[in-house]
Amino acid sequence: MNRLAFSTLPCEGLTLDQMLELAVRWGFGGMELREGAPWGVSTDMTAEARKSAFRSFERTGVRATDIASGVCLTGLDSDEAQLENLRRSVRLAHDLQAGGVRVFLGYFTERRDQVMPAIPYETLVAHIAAACDDAAPLGVPIWIETHNEFATGRSLRKLLDDVGRDNCAVIYDIIHPLEEGEQPEETVALLGAQRAHVHMKDGVPFEDPMRSSWKYTRIGEGRVPIASIVETLERTGYSGSYSLEWETKWRPELQAPGMEPETIFPAYAAKMRDILDQLGK
Repeated sequence: MNRLAFSTLPCEGLTLDQMLELAVRWGFGGMELREGAPWGVSTDMTAEARKSAFRSFERTGVRATDIASGVCLTGLDSDEAQLENLRRSVRLAHDLQAGGVRVFLGYFTERRDQVMPAIPYETLVAHIAAACDDAAPLGVPIWIETHNEFATGRSLRKLLDDVGRDNCAVIYDIIHPLEEGEQPEETVALLGAQRAHVHMKDGVPFEDPMRSSWKYTRIGEGRVPIASIVETLERTGYSGSYSLEWETKWRPELQAPGMEPETIFPAYAAKMRDILDQLGK
């Protein structure tokens, strides 16, 4: 199975069939579907549109790895609307036979000195458990991304245990635990078998130590030990996709000449094939 995938986030404005054509041309076996009309797949799709989309995946042999929803849960009253959006995304994932639905937890911040509301942890756990229970009859897992207050294996290990649902797993975004000082070997070990999906990216710390994120680079040009992380994941039994999340939409440093998907994506696929070939995968 071709385990290379990419997020459709930088493909805004293309149709699903156009994105699938690019996946085949660039040598990818999966696509991580950003949910929303500008990305060709949304929870507003009609039943017939969903059937047509699924036929397109079957025709090309490309997998829908997951629905990358923008749902973000904080344990506050605002979760009610977020949970409804999540239920809609779960139905979409079921209809497209996607592997899961991505969710975020906590608050998106740019600086470590930003003061954010406290997260009512027990309520957050209850909301995640309820979402998993809603999704279970449709056979759709809920995948929490390593992000925000729950960027590390340490924070997620406790949360996963407290949620206690078999259909709750993690998208391991390899840069965010590093931003919090947690080394990949520790993250991988703590997440264990609940590593459902991997986001690949690279970067370097900003000079300002109060920046809560790293500056993104091309794969192989930053300080993320890409090959070592893949080796650790493979050695410990990971069998999911390696999905390039190229955040052109959010990251000014990626909005530069030479950073376009048509340049970056084939290069990423070639680099990952080399890494996996060296590991005999």
